[in-house]
Amino acid sequence: MNKILNPKPVQKLAAMLAASYASKLWVAIFFFVAVQSIALAQTKVVTGRVTTPDDPEGLPGVSVVLKGTTTGTTTDLDGRYEIQVPNTGATLVFSFIGFVTEEEAVENRSQIDVQLSAQLQDLGEVVVVGYGVVKKSDLTGSVVSVRNEDLTAIPVTNALEVMQGKVPGLDLTKSSGQAGAGLNLRIRGNRSLNASNQPLVLVDGIIYGTSMDVNPNDIASIEVLKDAASTAIYGTLGANGVILITTKRGSKGKAKVSLNSYYSVQSLESYDHIMTASEWVDLRRESRRTVGEWSGPEDDANIFVPQQLENFQNGIYSDWASELLSNGSQQNHQVSVAGADDKVSYYFSMEYFDEKSLFKNDEFERYSGRMAVDYKVSPKLQLSTSLMYTLRDQDRRRDPLNWANKISPLGPAYDEEGNVIPLPLGDATTVNPLNDEQPGNYVDNEVNRRFFGNISLDWKPTTTVAFTSRLGLDNTNSRRGVFMGVNTIDVGPDGMTVARATNNLFSRLTWENFATYSKGFGDHDLQVLLGQSIWRTNSESYFAEGLDLLSPTMLFYNLGAAQQGIRINSSLSESALASFFARVNYKYKNKYLFNGVLRTDGSSVLAPGNKWGFFPSAAVSWIMKEEGFLANSSTVSEMKMRLSYGVSGNSGVDPYQTLGGLSKSTYAWDQGSSEVAAFGYYPSLIAASNLGWEETASLNIGLDFGFFNNRLTGTLDLYEQNTSGLLMERAVPATSGFTSSWDNIGKTRNRGVEVMLSSVNVDSRSGFSWNTDVTFARNKEEIIELVEGDRDLANGWFVGYPISSYFDYEKIGIWQLGEESQAEQNQQVVGEIKVRDQDGDGIITPDDRKILGSNVPRFNLGINNRFEFKGIDLTVFVFARDGNMIVSEAYGSYKIDGRENGPRVDYWTPENPTNAYPRPNAGTSPGNARYFSTLRYADGSFIKIRDITLGYNLPLSVLEKLSISRLRVYATAKNFFVWSNMDGYDPERGGNLSFPMTRQLMLGINVDL
Repeated sequence: MNKILNPKPVQKLAAMLAASYASKLWVAIFFFVAVQSIALAQTKVVTGRVTTPDDPEGLPGVSVVLKGTTTGTTTDLDGRYEIQVPNTGATLVFSFIGFVTEEEAVENRSQIDVQLSAQLQDLGEVVVVGYGVVKKSDLTGSVVSVRNEDLTAIPVTNALEVMQGKVPGLDLTKSSGQAGAGLNLRIRGNRSLNASNQPLVLVDGIIYGTSMDVNPNDIASIEVLKDAASTAIYGTLGANGVILITTKRGSKGKAKVSLNSYYSVQSLESYDHIMTASEWVDLRRESRRTVGEWSGPEDDANIFVPQQLENFQNGIYSDWASELLSNGSQQNHQVSVAGADDKVSYYFSMEYFDEKSLFKNDEFERYSGRMAVDYKVSPKLQLSTSLMYTLRDQDRRRDPLNWANKISPLGPAYDEEGNVIPLPLGDATTVNPLNDEQPGNYVDNEVNRRFFGNISLDWKPTTTVAFTSRLGLDNTNSRRGVFMGVNTIDVGPDGMTVARATNNLFSRLTWENFATYSKGFGDHDLQVLLGQSIWRTNSESYFAEGLDLLSPTMLFYNLGAAQQGIRINSSLSESALASFFARVNYKYKNKYLFNGVLRTDGSSVLAPGNKWGFFPSAAVSWIMKEEGFLANSSTVSEMKMRLSYGVSGNSGVDPYQTLGGLSKSTYAWDQGSSEVAAFGYYPSLIAASNLGWEETASLNIGLDFGFFNNRLTGTLDLYEQNTSGLLMERAVPATSGFTSSWDNIGKTRNRGVEVMLSSVNVDSRSGFSWNTDVTFARNKEEIIELVEGDRDLANGWFVGYPISSYFDYEKIGIWQLGEESQAEQNQQVVGEIKVRDQDGDGIITPDDRKILGSNVPRFNLGINNRFEFKGIDLTVFVFARDGNMIVSEAYGSYKIDGRENGPRVDYWTPENPTNAYPRPNAGTSPGNARYFSTLRYADGSFIKIRDITLGYNLPLSVLEKLSISRLRVYATAKNFFVWSNMDGYDPERGGNLSFPMTRQLMLGINVDL
């Protein structure tokens, strides 16, 4: 043992006693007692408990050592420890593999509780990849993991939303503020012109899709695979990138019950304001003044409906948008139970989610249950299952703002008794947008039932061989019913009631078998994977519609009661894919790595003779930190270079394109009033008999690094992706009897740079810590080759520019007073839109159009800061997109003729010579006004503080009194701060006015029992 006092005085005392006493036994006893008494007088016992943010129940096996000595102990199964230390100057060191080492000065404390945090960029961390897992240090491809606190840091409807701004190269935006709204996401840009550009999303190895119903609290990790070395194992399925979601399973120990719940209030974040009653009256007057029909208020009777004029004079008007919009809410409640013993592990969870948007009758509800069970039949054989059932019940609201934003505000919404006035404007055609809200007058309801799961067998006959067989099933049954009554927006006052119902049945069966051989030979490590996969989809659809129901109370439940306009339809679509794949991972001396993948896919949707494609990839990696020149560096903690190249395929077109198709046509025989329609069919789709694979060749160069004991870590990736043989619908000569045909033509390219940085800014002994994560991505997307020439005006495609580019005249202002002669040269007058003469010939022609911009941002940026201090945590996340152009519905909905209302704009008049919008003119219309389309383009760049979350974890002393392991309360503010060039509008919405974005204030609680 280590002696902690000077023994010489004791030895002298023992010698004196030895001279007086002959018995050596008494001398030894006295010496031992004396030493121990002095030692004990100068030491004390310290106890405590070691936990983690993810496991407050305690972390077993943690090493607790007295600094500067070999004296130490380890924590027990509950994370508790006991150690004897000196009274003064003692420091305890707490360490465990995969966690940041902590030091605590003992001082005058007898109990020290410590919370260990996961080590940033721990290269021993296991990362999920296709058909297996690897250590992060052994990755050769571009893979980004999202896990731990990032998965549940913010409450979201769709679990994929947590990745916004946290994965470089993933461009993700929310589609709208509608209840249950989906996401727009792309990995490293768009590649295909007509085929799908959506990434592959898998849950526990089975294809799931981007409509994500898995609760984030049920997810263990999300991995995003971006380059060919990572995605090639999925062949055609991974052409647009891969997102792997791994759900939680039970872990050994006593049963753990978790409760997670939050409630939020949703309010209108931002909106382009519509003209008030007086502003619209001024617009209408000015439009008539321009054509000489109005010169003063005395002419109002000539340009307004009498009742509307009377309402205006009496101050009676409505702000229709304000009548429709109100606060919404969102709530989520989830409970889970997990545990395991030597034979069985289990995880059960249930969830309820409800969202009410800003509009009445726009609501989304979700009920889901999940079960994961692993049973160890023997030390070599394990059976596993993961099952999930989801019920989605969604009420959709017909976009009321489209109608409310254009009708006259000069009318009351309600009568004196508070009832909605069906026709509020004194005419027989303009219905009240509030009519759709009346009970039973408009219903659009969809019920979706989904069973998703898999069963698998894992067999390990030897220590080097493992085999997995997995069967997955995805089965969805959905019904959507729509009823529109009289006086609704779509039917109007004179129309007939409409009822329709659609039933869809979808199933996907996946069966995969793969075996892995792993062996180490001295300095060599080898892993070989062989496998096969097949999946088959079946989609059935049934549609029926009728008009003029016998009773509106039937809604869409009795279509047989429709008296007119009966339509029926049904369809069947089937597709299949068969695949064989192999992968080799080789490592030499723990610093040189090689990865090779071969995969061949056969797709049923392609033409005979072209159904099979071959997709190889190769990657190498060099762990420079293991080399002599860096091995002993105190500055460089980690350093690794990666290089990969591979080819992936895409067959993302609808089935039967290679077979041709027929369309239904109605024929008449001129038999007068007794005419009975006759139906026939005509060839409408030419067979694409040579349709083959669209292929993408991808090159990626990457660098992973860590400095200063990994206080600063990050990755840098440079890539280029070239796609050829694009799956595209091309025009064919009309003499063929067809208009278009599918073919493999054209090329595109994506080049980009991605950066991810993580830093530990402050990590003090006082308990205060500050960590920062930064992601940056820049992607240049461009078309390299088209069918003919450098442009396809019909589709808006141009060589050298992104797929979605905007080609139009360039607005430079409004023709002003004094510029009459210049305007006349272009057959225009002052007050009209002035555009740039690009070729300088003095005449504006179609050749003066140019590419104005694209919806592809120049870069995406995410900055996430996390602060922690004694149980308090604060997270602030900033997200930005820059350089993308959007088509603004508000900017382009200016009603130049004054016939309808529209967004508030600054228009030109002789008294207000602005350069923003042209002069109102009742003699034209938005469809006929020259260069009117140039008004709609807007800079879609924005910066927003997307989330601010403040949380508090109750201390251990309080938790023990409550007999619970963890209790955290938090508040989150979402989308409260947005900066852009579009005042009053969030460009993330993409330019549309319907279902504006919302901001949310949330309160939540997390409890572990």
